[in-house]
Amino acid sequence: MREFQQYLLSLLILTGLVSAFVLLRFADGYPFSVGPQFDAHIRPKYKEVLEREQPQILVFGDSVVYTDVDAGLMADQLGARVSTITEPGAGSALLYLILKNNIATAKYKPDVLILLFHDTLLTTPDFRISGTFFERMDEYAGTEDDGVLDVAVRDQMNPLERLAEAYLPPYWGRWELRELLLSRVINFPTRLLFDCALSCTEGAMGKAFGHENFEQGQLNNAINTADNFLYRKENLDFERQVDRSFLPKIIHVCKENKIRLVLVRVKMLRFSNENPEPLALTNYINNLSVYTQRQGIILLDFAHDDRLSTDLFRDTQHLNQNGQKIFTNLLIEAIGTVSAP
Repeated sequence: MREFQQYLLSLLILTGLVSAFVLLRFADGYPFSVGPQFDAHIRPKYKEVLEREQPQILVFGDSVVYTDVDAGLMADQLGARVSTITEPGAGSALLYLILKNNIATAKYKPDVLILLFHDTLLTTPDFRISGTFFERMDEYAGTEDDGVLDVAVRDQMNPLERLAEAYLPPYWGRWELRELLLSRVINFPTRLLFDCALSCTEGAMGKAFGHENFEQGQLNNAINTADNFLYRKENLDFERQVDRSFLPKIIHVCKENKIRLVLVRVKMLRFSNENPEPLALTNYINNLSVYTQRQGIILLDFAHDDRLSTDLFRDTQHLNQNGQKIFTNLLIEAIGTVSAP
């Protein structure tokens, strides 16, 4: 009993010290606001690209846009100006913010927006929204985009999480504390032993643990593990997710700006004959297809296209150069009827 009392007292003292540190180092007020906050600045990076290149067709999405699509080939075959926007690892929240605050606000807007996605990404609003992903979201969001945080963050929190976020400093400051501790643990030894500053350490870590140094099987496992969130039971329920997601907002922004939206589901190697696509995902895609038809949106599905064989992939998600050429031609063939004149 005495040992437990000592433990409890130590825990309370430590919690008090951490709370005081968070209040002094990171907080501007108490109780805290629930969830993260965007600053006022909006980065115009892609807005400037559109105004410079003036594409008739814009291909948009995460890293698969870079690996799977040859914009030059599309432009030659379709006789139209084609540009790409690729945000590696982007979730639907980041894609929506770029669409709303860069693409839709550009002086020159594309006639056709081809949005590449995989499986449930477009209706999973809380996928990839923390850490560096939030920092990237903040680049393309202003203070008026607080509603995005409601959808992506606050609406996903239970009452206990909201209470802890508002009144418990260690919980509110958990990401800042984690980043601070990691930077100290990683950077201190290299700075002490090799006089290597933070930028030097991060560069070395990137080279040592970059994708090019992964064994292929381990890389594929890492990619699949990172995406497991998309296949949770609740995220495979299209009817439950759609109205609380960014998909209706993406469609609304495109219609409001007279941009023809084409949704393209890309193929991945997550599922195979030995590990077939779950029935819940098949039902999800069927429901997505019905929804897009009602909205007047074109949905192209290449997820089961046998022409994209396994030898055309460099990992479970990204095509190699041969695969890029084949997929680009498939995409050209499929969208030819909706391309800009």
